[in-house]
Amino acid sequence: MIGKTSEPLDAEWVARKHATYDELTSVDGELWWIQSDPELGGARRLMRAGPQGEARPQTSPDLSLGGWLHAYGGGSYAVTTDRQWIVSAEDSKIYELADARAPGPIVPVDDHFLYGDLHFADGILLAVRGDDHGDEIVKAPIDGQGVQVLVTSSGFLAAPRYCGGLLAYLEWDDDRMPWDSARLQVAEVPAHGLAHSPRLVAGGEEESVVQPAWGLDGMLYFLSDRTGWWNLYRWDGLRVRAVAPLDADCAPAPWEGGYQSFGFLPGGEIVLTVSDGLRTRLITVDRDGHRREPAADLTSVKPYVAVLGQQVALIASTPTSTPSIRLFDLASPIPTRRWEPPTPKDEQPQYSCAAPSIRELRSGSTTIRYLLHRPLVDGPVPLLVRAHPGPTDDVPMRLDWTAQYFLARGFAVADVAYRGSTGRGRAFRQALHGHWGEYDVEDCAAVAQQLLADGTARPSAVFISGASAGGYTALQAACLTGPFTGATATSAIIDPKRWATTAPRFQRPHAAILAGAAGAVRAEAIRVPVLLIHGTDDDIAPVADAQSLAAGLRALGAEHETLILERVGHYLSAPASRRAALETEFRFYQRITSAAALP
Repeated sequence: MIGKTSEPLDAEWVARKHATYDELTSVDGELWWIQSDPELGGARRLMRAGPQGEARPQTSPDLSLGGWLHAYGGGSYAVTTDRQWIVSAEDSKIYELADARAPGPIVPVDDHFLYGDLHFADGILLAVRGDDHGDEIVKAPIDGQGVQVLVTSSGFLAAPRYCGGLLAYLEWDDDRMPWDSARLQVAEVPAHGLAHSPRLVAGGEEESVVQPAWGLDGMLYFLSDRTGWWNLYRWDGLRVRAVAPLDADCAPAPWEGGYQSFGFLPGGEIVLTVSDGLRTRLITVDRDGHRREPAADLTSVKPYVAVLGQQVALIASTPTSTPSIRLFDLASPIPTRRWEPPTPKDEQPQYSCAAPSIRELRSGSTTIRYLLHRPLVDGPVPLLVRAHPGPTDDVPMRLDWTAQYFLARGFAVADVAYRGSTGRGRAFRQALHGHWGEYDVEDCAAVAQQLLADGTARPSAVFISGASAGGYTALQAACLTGPFTGATATSAIIDPKRWATTAPRFQRPHAAILAGAAGAVRAEAIRVPVLLIHGTDDDIAPVADAQSLAAGLRALGAEHETLILERVGHYLSAPASRRAALETEFRFYQRITSAAALP
């Protein structure tokens, strides 16, 4: 429980509580991470902290980290004890931090490449750079020399990892996504020129390899879904062996560079994450393959595991706590240290809500699971079904203030891990291929029907919402005859075929692979009121598509609303945008159901 209040959570307060943490690493006894705090304008700042010390920003609020390599960036910094390199969100180029306010570029700022996926090892700074024609792995010039190209590809490259003269890296073709097909290669690195004699270690057409890392024992570790699950393997230079075989995914879909879902403990054990699509837990594996589950009290862990001596640092959360940096002694469920922005006592909400329950049902021939958040009121209540973005993503079980905003207003909220979600193996993840706008819609509708049947949901007050790919799901659900009475689509993809031509290069294959019979959302097919929320600067899903759909609805006299946010991108990251979206969405539902019918 989080306390009690008779007042609903304020939209402005909720909109400001979206601090994010990413890219956690440990270097020479210190933790490093990227933190974005809406209270400071939302800049992604590089942070540094000792095991028991305070977090110290290494960059100023007017310098934001994170480039656009492969659309979503990642691997945005590399550090030593006394040197730091970052990728700037301004131009996706590499800079060295001479001080917090005067970073100096180490690559040409006028070239056409986007940089990312930085990695420092043995005195070498590696990076991936790409353009519309392909990718290169390069040795960045940290001591005044020029950029040295090591690997080139007309497809995609990622995760360069160097050790003892050998370069490990991932590669996949330009018509595939890395969670469907990716290859792990190892090549020798010469003093000059391209890496040579690449050797295929793992991966192929029907195998996805992610997160290579050289272990303390000199072996190469990685995660592969060759058995249908992303499990941990190691390569000793001759053979690949399973480290911890289990029927569970130990990695998420690689949307960004820099993920590391496992870490090496000094005694030889490996700590890694295990997900079921809703909850994430930790396990450790020793040299003999024996597994144990540490006592850490967590339900959601981002894919960054940082080992600090005998302790493990994570970006973790629970159903009653938002993500923060937590340092654990694996023998105790209580973190020894937490880093998160302080909340003034006079701003802390005194609000109470139970943790969500995990429910399941049969949809088609498949078991679907979802999180059900119930408000502190009895009887049938308005229901908001939420379709997550991606769609190749999961439903994290953690405190979500946006869900709490609606719970405080008497709604139940259901977060659906529909077919195509991650965390349940390769077959479930690929079930949506060729069926986007069908199976995801069926699954969300089945959840709504179950909650109507058991008396949780109030008839004529059943809504669906989604952002990005989830917005497409919500709009296709609005084309059904029941069970939904309204739909909200934020930054929505409207037409998968057109999206395949407007999306960044990285994501174009995704659109083609997913697209099926449902096709574009058509105004004449929509049967319930819809709310379209979109930013004018969205470079993932063009605002013109949402405006065109709105124009079609207007021409038909169909009930709809639009909220166009000026100078806002795909993600509504600024507090003002989040507040406007929250308040507009609630008023939209309130108007449909009528003010008297809602608490």
